[in-house]
Amino acid sequence: MYSIIFSFFFLLLSSVAVANERIDKELTYSIGLVNASYAESETGLTGENVQEASSGSVSSISGQLQYKFAPGFDKSYFLTGTFPLLPGATGSYFGGHAGVEFYFGEKIGSKVSLNNSGTTIKVKPRNVFFWGLEGGLGYLVYVTETAKKSDLLLDIGGFVGGTYVMSDKWRIRGQLGVTRGTGVNTTTMEMKAFFGLSYYITD
Repeated sequence: MYSIIFSFFFLLLSSVAVANERIDKELTYSIGLVNASYAESETGLTGENVQEASSGSVSSISGQLQYKFAPGFDKSYFLTGTFPLLPGATGSYFGGHAGVEFYFGEKIGSKVSLNNSGTTIKVKPRNVFFWGLEGGLGYLVYVTETAKKSDLLLDIGGFVGGTYVMSDKWRIRGQLGVTRGTGVNTTTMEMKAFFGLSYYITD
């Protein structure tokens, strides 16, 4: 009796071991709005060269390109690039970030294909909700009353969002995020809202 049970579990584990699992990578292009509120630090100049610190905000219609290079069941790792499409009169924002997103609800974040002995099983989530963390570099261009300036930022922040599968290859993605930037001359708070399309990449 025990030998039969042992043989059954051995065959089961063997079949799982030889199964070929593939989780598709994703490429997402989104359009949205970036609003970066900034405050300059006080300068160290004295005497007649004293300059008052400026503050304000930069808003622009922006694009975002995301590559999910390590997708998974409960979390995925990604790279993003953010760039202005229609720079605002007060300036613009560029960003390059890496991060991780965690899934809740179905807890299957990407399309999965299992191939075992010629039989292929595909699991495709429909509604996926996620939250995540990201960090990287930002570049802020802003215009004060006296000059056009720029600053390099170290960004860290978080986001929430969701996706909806439209077809075997495409799905819709929406995301809201907040990042805090610390630069040489400024500190910033960046609000980001993006909406776009994701494409499954099959290796």
